[in-house]
Amino acid sequence: MADKYWFSSGGFIDIQGISITPNTGAKVQALCFYSDGTVVMKCVTIDGEEYNNWANNDDYLIALVGHKLGFGERVEVNDPYYTPKPFTPYTFKSALQAPGTTGAPVTAYEDTRSVHNDADIARIQTLQEQLDAQALKLKTITDLLFKNGAI
Repeated sequence: MADKYWFSSGGFIDIQGISITPNTGAKVQALCFYSDGTVVMKCVTIDGEEYNNWANNDDYLIALVGHKLGFGERVEVNDPYYTPKPFTPYTFKSALQAPGTTGAPVTAYEDTRSVHNDADIARIQTLQEQLDAQALKLKTITDLLFKNGAI
């Protein structure tokens, strides 16, 4: 099977897998590329008369899956009279904002907060020295309380 199967709607499908239960039916997984830019993975069940009509005709299978997924009639991409609609990704109508903000759109800046930033390293060392001094005072107080039997 080919990679992409185009349809009159301007969209195409890419068959990802087929699971067959002999003499009963099949499930076809297809990645659907709709003409509006939507991409969805869908599963189509083929059973009964549809399964019997499939036999070994893969063209029938592709046309049936496309029809069940709402793509319309299958077309050949190499047809000189058919030009599939170009895929245009979704574009936001306005700039994205951070959640919960009402101000100006967020602008990405280079992040200079790094352990490799000398100013941050100096600040971290100063804070660590302050924490060490506080821990030493706490240990002294705790030792005095133990020594006096208060704890």
